[in-house]
Amino acid sequence: MSRTVTALYDSRDEAERALRALRAEVSLAHAEIYDRTPESAAALQGVDLTPEERANCEQQMATGDHMLLAQVRTGEEPDHIITVLERVADEGPDRLDFAGDRGVGMSETAAGAGVIEQERIPVVEEELRVGTREVVRGGARVQTRVEDVPVQQDVELIDEHTRVERRPATRLIPESELEAGGLLRERVVEVAQVREEAVVNKQAFVREEVVVSKNVERRVERIEDSVRRTEVEVDRLEGGGERPALSDLGSGLGDGSTDPRR
Repeated sequence: MSRTVTALYDSRDEAERALRALRAEVSLAHAEIYDRTPESAAALQGVDLTPEERANCEQQMATGDHMLLAQVRTGEEPDHIITVLERVADEGPDRLDFAGDRGVGMSETAAGAGVIEQERIPVVEEELRVGTREVVRGGARVQTRVEDVPVQQDVELIDEHTRVERRPATRLIPESELEAGGLLRERVVEVAQVREEAVVNKQAFVREEVVVSKNVERRVERIEDSVRRTEVEVDRLEGGGERPALSDLGSGLGDGSTDPRR
């Protein structure tokens, strides 16, 4: 697996000299110079980097300096890489960043004071988050329907009937009643015969009310569950010999990169 190395230079000439030196003495899987131009940003997208490495490179490119990015094959010694980059110029690069075997981060000043390795081991702990949801457990349903109920009510009605009677009479009619077309004239008399009929009209009244309501009660329920967390145990190692790189101790976690300045 390759190891990603970045270095910042004030000029492109310095960056190109460092790149030529690395290619001559170090086994590289990929090497290129990037700056803040859109072409460099597009070319960086095609490089195989972890999200942490890509964010670190984009941050360095935003400074406006020329960034040398080289992916060194596994097996190359960090001290040798630093020595090659320091030899390019008396001042050396402004900053060197070593993103190790996909998760192991290392940084080194240009003075070559030795390789400082570090690995970040996150301590992860879960938190219990309890929410609520509504569940229908019962209730009441009220339904209304219309039904016909037979009712009876007595009402008094009037029926009129006409009756015609002939009664004998021998009353003398005075001359005054005969003058000017009095009784001795043609007449038509009409008598109306009336019959009452029942007229039905309906009115609605509220006789009763059914009220449906609900009360809200609060209760406390204890939730018991388990959460996971990581425990870190540190053992001090005794003995001599060469100190292995952090990448030899196991897969790293986090980016762990630092950016020291001279």
